[in-house]
Amino acid sequence: MVSTMTEEEQATQATRPTRNNDSGDEELGLKDLPPNSFVRRYSYGNMGGMSQEYHPAIKQVMNLGHPEALGLAGFAATDFMLSCMNAHLLPHDKMVNSIVALGFMYGGSAQLIAGILTFIKQNTFGGVAFSSYGAFWLTFGVLITLHAEYGSQFLGTNDYVTALGFILVCYTIFNTYMFVASMGHNIQLYIVFLTLELELVLDDMHFFGAISSVPGGILGMLCSISAWVLSATIVINDSFGTTVIPNPELKDLPVFRDWVKMIKGQKK
Repeated sequence: MVSTMTEEEQATQATRPTRNNDSGDEELGLKDLPPNSFVRRYSYGNMGGMSQEYHPAIKQVMNLGHPEALGLAGFAATDFMLSCMNAHLLPHDKMVNSIVALGFMYGGSAQLIAGILTFIKQNTFGGVAFSSYGAFWLTFGVLITLHAEYGSQFLGTNDYVTALGFILVCYTIFNTYMFVASMGHNIQLYIVFLTLELELVLDDMHFFGAISSVPGGILGMLCSISAWVLSATIVINDSFGTTVIPNPELKDLPVFRDWVKMIKGQKK
């Protein structure tokens, strides 16, 4: 059969890599990616593939830095200020506006951006965590701003407190399975989600009148410090190109090794 493709179409077709082209994988740095990954799908393309001129852009996506460090820092700063206020170390009336501003920009927007970038890097856990907690701080900021602006026209005081409490309950449920998932990662991340889980439970109890805000504030400060430590570990180790601050995988510890094997269905 005689080809009906024009010379231009033939030239374009010749420059398109195929899924079975291992040398193309190596050239693009895609060989180690999962077959269904974002970068693989959009480099080869479900709509006919990309031409060679897009390869540098694909490499840039592959060579993203570590947005996890940004997300952790944004979370830590916002949670630390709020926790200091809950622990009565900062005055509530004078600091709430600062916390809302920080929540909108650093804990909210920056963390949400970090979550999206982490998704692109094929990190499901990090993408879900940062995007969800970025949305958490944005939600809190919007709720507090609307209540301050419109008062009882928006929500009565009791309804406002109840709304905040139930938002915390929702995130406690979310954080519980994220805490379980963190056991498949490194020690520092596990500590972040362990302290965050305890903080959220204590905050829930406070919002429903069981205890004061101080215990949750103290746990929140510990959680923030642990998140800063993990962020610093990522940045410092990346800056020096070697392991300056060790952060072993939790599954490598003897106490967790057998448990992880059991989860994966492996024999001891």
